[in-house]
Amino acid sequence: MDKAEAKKAGEKAEGKPTNKKVHRTRKNGRTFSEDIALIRRGIREFDKILPGQMRYVLFKSILGASIPSVAVFASAWILNELAQGQRRERLFWLCLFAVGGTFLLSALKYVCDAKVAVGYSCLFPVHEISLTQKNHRLPYEVLEMPETERLREQVSGSISVSGAGMASLYWDMEVVIANLCRSVAALVLGAGFFRALFRLPGLTAQGGGYSRFLFPALVLLMGACIHISCKMAGKRFDVSFEVFEKGAEYNRYGEFYTMNYLPDENAAMDARIFSQEGIILRESQEKCYRRFAAGKHREIRAVNFYDGIQLLASCFCGVLTYALVGFMALSRYIGAGEIVAAYAAVTMLISALSKLAQIITDLRNNNEHLLNFFRFADLPENDGMFLDGEKKKADRLGKKETAKGDGSFLGIRFEHVSFRYPDCDAWALRDICLDVREGEKLALVGENGSGKTSFVKLLCRLYRPTQGRILLDGLDIWDYPWEEYRERLAAVFQDFSLFAFPIAENVAASDCYEKDRVERALRETGLWEKVECLPCGMSQSLFHHFCDGGCDLSGGEAQKLAIARAVYKDADIMILDEPTAALDPFAEAEIYSNFGVISENKTAFLISHRLSSCKSCDRVAVFLAGSLVQLGSHEELLLQEGNEYARLWEAQAQYYR
Repeated sequence: MDKAEAKKAGEKAEGKPTNKKVHRTRKNGRTFSEDIALIRRGIREFDKILPGQMRYVLFKSILGASIPSVAVFASAWILNELAQGQRRERLFWLCLFAVGGTFLLSALKYVCDAKVAVGYSCLFPVHEISLTQKNHRLPYEVLEMPETERLREQVSGSISVSGAGMASLYWDMEVVIANLCRSVAALVLGAGFFRALFRLPGLTAQGGGYSRFLFPALVLLMGACIHISCKMAGKRFDVSFEVFEKGAEYNRYGEFYTMNYLPDENAAMDARIFSQEGIILRESQEKCYRRFAAGKHREIRAVNFYDGIQLLASCFCGVLTYALVGFMALSRYIGAGEIVAAYAAVTMLISALSKLAQIITDLRNNNEHLLNFFRFADLPENDGMFLDGEKKKADRLGKKETAKGDGSFLGIRFEHVSFRYPDCDAWALRDICLDVREGEKLALVGENGSGKTSFVKLLCRLYRPTQGRILLDGLDIWDYPWEEYRERLAAVFQDFSLFAFPIAENVAASDCYEKDRVERALRETGLWEKVECLPCGMSQSLFHHFCDGGCDLSGGEAQKLAIARAVYKDADIMILDEPTAALDPFAEAEIYSNFGVISENKTAFLISHRLSSCKSCDRVAVFLAGSLVQLGSHEELLLQEGNEYARLWEAQAQYYR
C-alpha cells in the first residue's frame, strides 16, 4: 500500500469521508479490502524491519501442518494393513515411514522454530530502534508536540505492553499460514472419507436413516463454530483494546515514577528530605499498578468466558463428528484405517477453519494498533533539513560564490523574522532585523520568555520562521544541505545531555577521535586537570550505569564537558546558552577569561543572565516580549539611561555593591 492508500485508510479509520463507495463496513469504518491493504502494508513494513523472517514463518507453518498429517496417514495405512493383509515387510516400511518422516520433519521444524523465536526476540529492540530513527528524522516542532509524544507511546506500548501491532501481526500471520496448510492437509487426509460421504444413502433421493440429518447438522455446526469464533474474537478484542488504551495512561505514570523519577539521584535526595515516599507509592500504585491490574483481571475473565463458549461449540462438533464417522464405519462405507483419517481430517478442518476465521478477525482488529504505527511512520520528516541533492548543492555553491564576489554581507542576517510556535497564537519573536558579522561575538540578554531561546532555535534550524528569513553568507539557511549546515554549527544548551561513554567519546561525539584535539578542548574549558587525575584519563567511562568504575561529574564539571564538546567540533558558529549556570564564581571567571580563545575566529552567540559576561562580547542584543529593543556594546548600552539593559544591569549590580 502506498502513502496515498495508507492515508485513505487512515482517513477511514478517523471517520473522514473518502471518494470510494463503501459496500461493507465495520464499526471502525473500514471495509474488508481496506483492512487487507493495511495488513499487506504491515507485512511489507515487517519485512523491512526483519528481512527474510517471513520465509521461516512459512516453512515452520508448512512443517507444522505436515507432521500430524504424516502420522495420521501412516497410522491409517498401518491399521488397514493389520485389518487386511498383515504383510510384515509392508508393515515394517510403513512404521519406518511414520517414525522416520515424523523425525525428519520435526528436526526441520525445530530449526525453523529457533529462527522464528530469534526473530521474535529481535523484533522488540529492532522495532524500538526503527521508532528512534523515525523520531530523529522528525522536524523538531513536530517532535515537541504532545500529540506526537502520545502517538509514539501508543506505538511503543502496543508492542511492549500488549504485544499488539507489529508483534501481533508476526504471530497472526504465522497462524494464518499454518491453518491454511492444515486445511489443505485435512482435505488431502480425508479425501477418501469425503468421497464416501457423498455416497451416503441419506444424501441421495432414496436415502434415509441417521445420515439424513447427521451430515447437514455437522455442516451447520461447523458454520456456527466459525461464526462464533469471529464474534468471540471481536468481543475479546474490544475488551483488550479498552484495557490497552487505559493501560497506556497507567503505564505512563509507572514509567515516570519507576524509570525516571525514582532512579534519579536528585529525586532520591528530595524524597528523603521531604518524606515523599508516601505520595510516590500512592501515585504509582493507585494511578498505575492497581488500575492496570484491575483492567487485566477484567480482560482475563472476558477472554476465559469467550474461549469457553468457543470450546463448547467445538465439543458439539466433536460429538457429531464421532457420530457421523461411527455411522459410516458401521455401515461399512469406510474401513478401519479411514476411521482414524476421517476423524482427524474433520476435526483438523473444523479447527483450522475456525482458527482462520478468528485470526482474520484478530488481524482486522490489530489494524487499530497498526494504524497508530502507520500514523507515526507517515509523520512528515525533515524534508527541508536533509537536502543533499547534487543540483541543490551546486546551486548553493554558486549562490555563495556570487554572494562573496559581489561584496554581499558575510555572516548571519535576520530579515524581518517573526515566529510563533505551532498551535500557539502568541508571537515568540516579532520582526527581528539583525546583522551579525562573520567572527562577531553577540550576547543575547533579556528576561525569561523574552525570545532569546526561540532566536537560537531558529538559527539552529529546529524551527522555520513564520515570517521572514535567516541568511548565512547571503543564502537562506534552509537552502543549505543539513549535513553541511550542521558541520558549521556547535551549540551548548542549558539542558545538555552526556552519555555513559568514555570522556573522550563524549567530547568528540564519536568513538573515532583525535586525542590531541580532545586534550586541547578539555584544557581550554578547564577540565583537563580533573580528567588527568582519573585512573583511565580521557578513556574513563562516565557514570556508573554500565561500568562499576564509572566517573560521576559535578554539575559544573558536566557543563565544562559539554562546552568542551562544542570546542572540539571547531564549527564556524558557536552558540552558548547559559554556559556557566552550574559553575562556581572561579570556574565562571575562568570560562569567560577563555571565551576569546574558545570562540576565536568564530561567530559566537552567548545567552546569559549574568550581564557581566556581556563585557566579553562585541555587541549585546536586548530582547523584550519577543522584540529586539536594543543593540550595541556593553558600554554603549549602559550610557543609555532608563533603557531595558540598564535596568537589568542595575538589578544585578546592587547585590555586588
